[in-house]
Amino acid sequence: MNRRRYGAPAAAPEPAYHRDTATWAAFAALFAFGILNAALGPVLPYLRQAEHTSYLAGALHQVAFAIGGMMAGIQASRSSAPRRRMIVAGLSAAAASGLLLGYGRVLPLTLAAALAISAFATAALIRVWAVLADLHHRHRAVAMTEGEVAVSFAGIVTPAVIGACAATVLGWRFSFVIVFVLVIAATAAMAATRVPGPARQQGAGMTRNAGTTTHPHRRTLATIFAVVGLEFTLSFWAASYLHDDLGITQGTAAGLVSAIYAANLTGRVLVSRLARKLSATTVLRLSLATALAGCPVLLAADNLGLATAGLAVTGIGIGGAFPLASSLHVAASGRTADQALGQILTIAGTGQITGPLIAGALAQAAGLRIGLLIMPALILMAIATTLPAGTWSPRGWWRRPSFKIDKKVSYKS
Repeated sequence: MNRRRYGAPAAAPEPAYHRDTATWAAFAALFAFGILNAALGPVLPYLRQAEHTSYLAGALHQVAFAIGGMMAGIQASRSSAPRRRMIVAGLSAAAASGLLLGYGRVLPLTLAAALAISAFATAALIRVWAVLADLHHRHRAVAMTEGEVAVSFAGIVTPAVIGACAATVLGWRFSFVIVFVLVIAATAAMAATRVPGPARQQGAGMTRNAGTTTHPHRRTLATIFAVVGLEFTLSFWAASYLHDDLGITQGTAAGLVSAIYAANLTGRVLVSRLARKLSATTVLRLSLATALAGCPVLLAADNLGLATAGLAVTGIGIGGAFPLASSLHVAASGRTADQALGQILTIAGTGQITGPLIAGALAQAAGLRIGLLIMPALILMAIATTLPAGTWSPRGWWRRPSFKIDKKVSYKS
């Protein structure tokens, strides 16, 4: 056939987003991860009481948790281990470590359990995200954001389960038996499901713009550092800010922290819809702009109503930022999704520690309201990293894609 005469065949239409069996199994695994990830905070008061430890010693559990996640990220960034095996083994080991956290009874054991839960669960999480990224290619932002909905839902359910067990003769420790059963059920579903193997992404490791060499993957890692630092700064200090600076009772302040997770869930649902029609970069900028709009309301609040409104708006904006930034990095890195997500979780661990620590240091010198000014600073940093290299014009920046990968990404089959 004379191709010049008849012309090249029309490009096949891009397939629509579809949730297949592997996608639903990945969502179940993410729900299991969300349970394990959300358990530490609600049980911390019970751990401190049982082990007779101070606030500082209790906070070591959070440090151990962050270190465990970073260890898993470093390992994954250099590994090509089979995905399904890592998901099944990681979640199973994390569930067993949860039992140690609940029944360890002494500080060294519960610290080791916190580190193990995070290390094993994060190792599984990285592979689950990688499965979603390779299953859905150009729709990875939608799939990863919907996966975060499952994590958020688990974050809302877990404290309720722990509180319900604590109110019965079973005690709060029994909640980890329930966690174990739920996680093993999700693990069994993943074990019975075929998932795609690693495939190296093409076309975005390095680009040239205006005569200079740029590295989009470095910019996306900076975005991730900023959004994770923002998320953990808010969740870690929110209750203290509401109580110490606004005079809200401890019980009400602690309850409002749950509102942050509910707002995150709302934000992720909205983002999962917007990402079907707009580029991931555009939706990320809209999310960050929403979070930035909520910060002044929260930080200038002098009553419960304004504080709740500020938490809600900021939480909605934060909700979709991490999965969107992660999807951009997977496409920009030029590595397999597993290795790219290993980089993401390594950098996320540094943001998880750095953001709250900077806020605490500022609070020690000038009060927590001043300390939380790190939040708008982190948002502005995240917005800056999404702008095209060398472009700082405020006019129309939300319309321009920051990376060429938003236009076209190709994959090896």
